[in-house]
Amino acid sequence: MASRKEYVYQIKGKKIAILERDVISSDGLNYSFAGTSGDGLIHGTNSGSTAWKSPISTVADGLEIEYVYSPEYFITDTSKVDTNITAYRSNGGYLEIGDATSSYTNYGNLSSYNITDGSYIVLKNAGTFNGVHKTITKTSLNGTNDTIKLETKYQGSSAWSNFEETVSLYYYVDVLSDESDEIDLPLYLTKALVLYVKAKIAEDSMNIEAKEYLMKEFRKMLEKHESGKIWGARQLMPGTGAIR
Repeated sequence: MASRKEYVYQIKGKKIAILERDVISSDGLNYSFAGTSGDGLIHGTNSGSTAWKSPISTVADGLEIEYVYSPEYFITDTSKVDTNITAYRSNGGYLEIGDATSSYTNYGNLSSYNITDGSYIVLKNAGTFNGVHKTITKTSLNGTNDTIKLETKYQGSSAWSNFEETVSLYYYVDVLSDESDEIDLPLYLTKALVLYVKAKIAEDSMNIEAKEYLMKEFRKMLEKHESGKIWGARQLMPGTGAIR
């Protein structure tokens, strides 16, 4: 018979953590370590706490998360990607990345790289630096314009440190910053967005009746959209006097 394991999850900001109950004896009671390892076990009810720690074993497909993500940027051309970034450091309190190899990639070559001062890039496989960044300027380490200084604050070492993985740098990036940007919404929700905007216009003009009607239609469309995501069979229970 497989051993029983208990897990819980904890949400903090944008992060989710999975924890496993530390020790469960054959009598089903929960125990936790007293002090440092080897000091013995304390019964959970006596210690007044439950020992939850990081899972010690891997469970494939053990957690399924369904969520909605509203992107702040779009990679307009995923084929335009650079993999020559190898190192990072702190430069004046800002993150600086660069090609610290002998290839000396020239990121100032606009015919090859669409990276200008003030433009946006996206890093992947860059550890804690994954995501979108805004460039400040390009500087030189070994070659010409082989490093990129970013607006991202970083108070680490001024010495160069190597990335643990091969970093992907995308430089055709569109960031949602003004009215000319496109909002990535399903076609159905774009109609709901129009209703919401009309409701706000009606509210500004003190037409409360129109505002309430438009918000009602807006919420109705949202409910229909969310209801369409529910899968599986649905059952309707007949009420009193209903036809079977």
